Amino acid sequence: MGPSLSSGPSADSMSKVLIADRDPQMRAFYSELVRSLGHTPIECQDGIAVLDAVSAVPDIDLILTDVDLPGAWGEQLIEVVRGIDTLASVPILVVSAPRTRTELMRLLVKGVRQWFEKTPSRAELVAAIQSCLEKQAALDLFDVVDLDAPPIEACATVGTGSWLLEV
Repeated sequence: MGPSLSSGPSADSMSKVLIADRDPQMRAFYSELVRSLGHTPIECQDGIAVLDAVSAVPDIDLILTDVDLPGAWGEQLIEVVRGIDTLASVPILVVSAPRTRTELMRLLVKGVRQWFEKTPSRAELVAAIQSCLEKQAALDLFDVVDLDAPPIEACATVGTGSWLLEV
């Protein structure tokens, strides 16, 4: 099954948020949240659907994904997405089961902006989505690509089971 593009009024001015999660209830929760913020969710249930979506919709503004997806393990999928020129600097938020410190560091190195342990509060997700989209919009305004890898010290604990890359 391919990606599902859900849109509302005035799709031109909305950001496109790719949502990847195997659980249909989680996808529905994330999509409703994204729509409530005035953006367009693109739902994907597995790694293949993500690859289809990034091919079909090259102007994705944010990726919200689990790393436990059928068809591709999240780290590998993130590497592939980062290798696509138009997505190289797109913010990535990961919502997933608990991870080891080593796995979290690998996600950081691969360009994940923020990680949440499932299931984050609505308020935490809203703040993370808005922050990522606002920063990306500012960078896009000046045609700037934020490729400098910040030092590990740039990570701050946001709450239990999450971290944020402060850039």
